[in-house]
Amino acid sequence: MKKKQENTYLLNKYKWKGIKITESAIKQILFLINLDIANKGIKLSIKKSGCAGFRYIMELINKEMSQKEDDIIFFYGTILIQISKKDIPFLDGIKIDFIKNNINKTFKFYNPKLEKFCGCGESFSIN
Repeated sequence: MKKKQENTYLLNKYKWKGIKITESAIKQILFLINLDIANKGIKLSIKKSGCAGFRYIMELINKEMSQKEDDIIFFYGTILIQISKKDIPFLDGIKIDFIKNNINKTFKFYNPKLEKFCGCGESFSIN
């Protein structure tokens, strides 16, 4: 009997470079998680958007949100992170930073595989 082939991105074909999170981003993520006792971590994903193709999504996950079968969960220090296997090629190797510029505060995603970035800074495409 043939074994069903699974998505084995992390284990075989590619080497998982992981993600990096700066100290500034870690502090802000932990601050946001700690605003509500029901929060347990963050979910990183991408969605089709804008003129370049995709945009990064970071959302808080709480105890009521369920893990899907194709989700991977791991800890970055004390931060629980959930990523769908289908998004791993887009998130592999990214660095997340939290930038404060006067009154503006935002999470910034740096991707070494970035091919094209939209002029508004919201969407991207990768190799």
